[in-house]
Amino acid sequence: MQTAELSACDVRRRSDGVVLVRVRSDVRQGRRLPDAIFSFRQGDPQYEYWTAQALGQTSNSHCG
Repeated sequence: MQTAELSACDVRRRSDGVVLVRVRSDVRQGRRLPDAIFSFRQGDPQYEYWTAQALGQTSNSHCG
């Protein structure tokens, strides 16, 4: 199992409080898969972590 590095993702917090995390895919065997996008809402176990990540970065920076 592989894990994504935090430098390979972008975190955004929408005006309604939802946190969106986009993990950019790698090129494998000459092909790129679509990016993975996760959303976290208040009450989700990882919501506080990703909210802190979103608030700690500028609009064009990466997580981490």
